[in-house]
Amino acid sequence: MASEPVRAPRGLGTRAGAALGFAFVACSSSHEQGLPGDSGALDATSSMIGDGATAATEGGSDAGPPGESGDGGDDGATAATCITPGIPQPCAPPEMTALPICKLSQTGCMDARNPTQFGPGAIYYEVNSPLWSDGAAKSRAFVMPDGGTIHVKNCMPDAGSAALAECVAPDGTANGPADTGKWVFPVGTVMIKNFMFAGKLVETRLFMHVDAATAALIDNGTEWVGYNYAWNEAQTEATVVPDERLSATFDAGGATVVWNYPSFIDCIGCHSAAVGTIGPENDQMNRVVDGGNQIDTFEALGLFDDTAPKKPYAAPLVEPYANAALGLQGPPDGGTVDQAARSYLAANCGFCHRPDVNDQGFDLRASLTLAQTGICGLAQQNGIPGMTSQSYLDLAPGDAGASAMWIRMNIPVPSSDPGEEYEVGRMPPVASFVVDQQAVSLVGKWIDGIASCPALDGGL
Repeated sequence: MASEPVRAPRGLGTRAGAALGFAFVACSSSHEQGLPGDSGALDATSSMIGDGATAATEGGSDAGPPGESGDGGDDGATAATCITPGIPQPCAPPEMTALPICKLSQTGCMDARNPTQFGPGAIYYEVNSPLWSDGAAKSRAFVMPDGGTIHVKNCMPDAGSAALAECVAPDGTANGPADTGKWVFPVGTVMIKNFMFAGKLVETRLFMHVDAATAALIDNGTEWVGYNYAWNEAQTEATVVPDERLSATFDAGGATVVWNYPSFIDCIGCHSAAVGTIGPENDQMNRVVDGGNQIDTFEALGLFDDTAPKKPYAAPLVEPYANAALGLQGPPDGGTVDQAARSYLAANCGFCHRPDVNDQGFDLRASLTLAQTGICGLAQQNGIPGMTSQSYLDLAPGDAGASAMWIRMNIPVPSSDPGEEYEVGRMPPVASFVVDQQAVSLVGKWIDGIASCPALDGGL
């Protein structure tokens, strides 16, 4: 990484969130993490959601995240759930601790003078087809360690043994050619994502690639750990959320927003060991940002190793639908319903519904043809709770109402179980509490337009 500030994409432009005035630069970042016993000792404390966000569940977690035993205090004392640095920290993953930093301002990932802006070293990016997040607009950035570079996977059959050795999940299952173009970030990387309504931040999530020793201590089955920070109404600070599902209300532009924070394990439920980051891959990152192609910009900044994407880049996923609040303009002129629906399903379902993560007999990654996905005409493996008297196909061609995938997308969270603690069959099963009605309409139209299941072709 360059030692002097380098101009990088500067925010959302005319898209969602421009009112926040984001400005981002890329520069070097240090990783001299303060540890207990150092001059920058960390003070372990307990944490609750910060002021301004009204917690629906009161009280902090009474146990630290996996791998931590708490502060070992007197019986009945609240266990430590976060740490407070004694000195300012660089934006970096935790080292040899499972406890997050208590306040977002203490992490070094946001600007100390303008707390709603990304901090020094954060490289802004956009994706073509965003994950649905209950109507929240998002801004994204990442911070890499000094000297760290992005590795782009090549999982094609002719890639060679060394490349193909990287295309295997921890359980030994091959990722398959559809993982070609996925970006792999080095140890020390922090992915930052802001969630906002009407320009007002409600949450910032940090997803961090820890070293092997720290991963063993945290013991969540991956080399990544995620922490969620709840913003106060004044937009001056965000506080780490305890390791449990919580709900909070915010005043966003005169409207009351109910926002749900996932648990730490919920994060890993999507960011599995076989997947890691969600979004950064060639077909998602191939887009014009701030007047230039985003991949070109990153290559000019020296962010890739020798596996940098080669031109012509993979065809970009289309934006699935138009939604000004989310900064989406919709498919380009000439875009098809098939392109839009497959884009949405790849972005929202393909990171889980793939053979090396959740093998239900189909694979929803974008580069596969419909025949190769295996979903058309496939009998669902697991029945929908409350609807077990009827057998459904996952995708019944020409009939969305008889298709389990469409039915599951349209199942609301029961009012009797607002925390989604019990399985009702809705998709996605975690981290979403609001049905994406535009997606339901889009995917329904797509299924209704499929006359019959296509024959399997050679494809990849």
